[in-house]
Amino acid sequence: MRKIAEAIFNARLFIMARRRMAVVAVLLSGCFMQSAFAYDSAKLEAALDTLSTETFPDWKEKANAGDSLAQNVLGMAYKYGRVTQPSHALSLHWFQKAAAQGDADAQFNLGRIYGKATGVYGKQRAALRDDVTAAYWYRKAAEQNYAPAQFNLAQMYAEGSPSFPLDLAQAFFWMQLTSAGGDQNASAQLKKYESELSAADRDRARILAAEWTQQHRQ
Repeated sequence: MRKIAEAIFNARLFIMARRRMAVVAVLLSGCFMQSAFAYDSAKLEAALDTLSTETFPDWKEKANAGDSLAQNVLGMAYKYGRVTQPSHALSLHWFQKAAAQGDADAQFNLGRIYGKATGVYGKQRAALRDDVTAAYWYRKAAEQNYAPAQFNLAQMYAEGSPSFPLDLAQAFFWMQLTSAGGDQNASAQLKKYESELSAADRDRARILAAEWTQQHRQ
């Protein structure tokens, strides 16, 4: 009888934990619809499509005049060597200009420059790795509902580093936001994070979700 009672008690605890996570999911599911700060990725893609050797001087003129989109376009051009010679220093310069004006993609690019990097961002780095600075810029972009930044910020919290704290509640929260936007990779990561959450982490994730919803309600 005692074993049966313990099994029933444990089952109830499990159900309660799942209900808490369901509340988190419900709170987060409406965040993208409620937020007025979603980044216009289509506008950036359209701008990059127009980038050519003929239009590069025009984009540079706009960037020098203070246009944040143009500054980010130049950052991408110099980073990847599109229609100009690659320059990590110049890409960093223009990303910083655009990020300072609130461009979420530029902020995300700075996060990749300073953070754990692969591919072109890991080769011939424009700046030394600095996880605190990377997280700062990822968060700036993530708070504008920029899903790639939310994903990377979640991974930073899930992995931790000597200079950045491991925090599974934060990791779950940011990955949940990304997953709510339909990212399948995020959904897979989310299941992994959920299996590792403690009861305290679940409660903190619920609080973070409630605060986010309140702050981003139109």
